[in-house]
Formats: sequence, structure tokens, C-alpha cells
Amino acid sequence: MKQIKLYTSLLTENGDIVFVIPFVKEGETKDMKILYDGHEHALFYHSNGEVFILDYLNEAIQVALRQVKKVFVFEVDLQKQIIVNDYEVPVFITEQLPSIQLEQKLTS
Repeated sequence: MKQIKLYTSLLTENGDIVFVIPFVKEGETKDMKILYDGHEHALFYHSNGEVFILDYLNEAIQVALRQVKKVFVFEVDLQKQIIVNDYEVPVFITEQLPSIQLEQKLTS
């Protein structure tokens, strides 16, 4: 599991959430999901099998994430400053994020 250290979250005037993250990897954009427990962290399960922690979500994004079924993700090549991938990711609300994964993050 990796922490996405450089990401931006945006809330549009329509109530859509957009996450802008560094480019991860070329490949399919299927079977991705975000698990969210209603607090300041979420887990982003990427299609290449990696799991990313979205840490310290701001309050407006937290409120919106509790209400949406999907978010938009833009992967950006930071050196070239271009959008490499863009896709929708479903959001699943859970009572608690998987604790084993969070413990790994806290000890690394």
C-alpha cells in the first residue's frame, strides 16, 4: 500500500468530486474502487492491484464523499504537466477501513 503524497481534491459546483493524482501506470482502468468510512482517509484500489491511501481529506470532500456514488480521477504526468488518464471510480461506504492495511501504513 502506498500513500499518495501529492494529490488534489476538488469539489465542483455540481457536487462532483475530482481527485488529481500523479500518473500511476498505463493499463486498464477497470475494477477500481474507493472505500470510505466517513472520516479523513480513504483507500483507492487501483486496477493494477495497488492500493493508495488518500490521507487527510478536507471537510468539504468528506461531506461530499458520504453522498456520491462515484468520483472522477485525473492522473497527471507532473514533469510534462499533462493529463495522462481520466476515469470514474465508484465509491463504497464502509463502517471501517481495513485495519491491517492502515497498520502497515502507520508502521512504514
